[in-house]
Amino acid sequence: MTCSPSQLAPRLPEWNGRDCIRSRAAGLLDQRGCHFEAAACADAAAVDAALATQLMDLYRRTGESEVFDCLVQWVTPQLTARIRSRLRGLGGMFDVHELLQDTIVNIYRYPDRFVASRPGAFAAWSSMIVDNAIRRQLRNHRRPDMACSSFEMLQEQADVGAREPCLAAQDQEECAATASAFSLLLHCYLSAFQTLNERERFVLQMVEVKQMRYVELATLLGIRPEALKMVVFRARKRLLDRTAQLVAGPVDRPVVKLAPRALAIA
Repeated sequence: MTCSPSQLAPRLPEWNGRDCIRSRAAGLLDQRGCHFEAAACADAAAVDAALATQLMDLYRRTGESEVFDCLVQWVTPQLTARIRSRLRGLGGMFDVHELLQDTIVNIYRYPDRFVASRPGAFAAWSSMIVDNAIRRQLRNHRRPDMACSSFEMLQEQADVGAREPCLAAQDQEECAATASAFSLLLHCYLSAFQTLNERERFVLQMVEVKQMRYVELATLLGIRPEALKMVVFRARKRLLDRTAQLVAGPVDRPVVKLAPRALAIA
């Protein structure tokens, strides 16, 4: 019986993959001025949680893909174990890897919501993200499936959300009539405004368009505020009377009476 040289050579201890990631994470922190020192009295779980917190805080501040990649490699075993623990009792309803991917995506999208307040901050924060991902899956799973009806059945069923064609046509006609009436009223108002003298047009424009106070406008015109109010009142009355005449049409038709409060002095 012969043995190959590789079988005769002494077996060397393999380098632990977890140690490689830890060494890489410590190197990234050192390069960016965030030296990581594990407390001698702390247990291994607390040291791992503190390293994850520092990596996440570094990614939050820098946004570097290399830091995020190292963080994902470091926390994937813990996140997977946490997801499996949450899914106990639910059977095989959900895919662990799909939930893990959803969790990592949310960690990547919302780094600004992370606060490194204590060494175990990332463990608590990521645990909340895992719970939210599972809740979303539960909501989607409980949503009833929509049964598709045949084309003939859809034709027979009335759409309760749609208005009757006659009502829709009536609304369209009413809107068109209202727009036409409003356009006619504006045209009559403009024609009546042009019949006022230059002083009345200026006073109405300053009071009703520019919103100028009576005292200021009276000082500008060199008259008393009481006299200005009378000018405004008479201009408004002439304007509304003339507009009513234009809207009413020929004199044999009844004249439209406008509301008296429109003549009130502001």
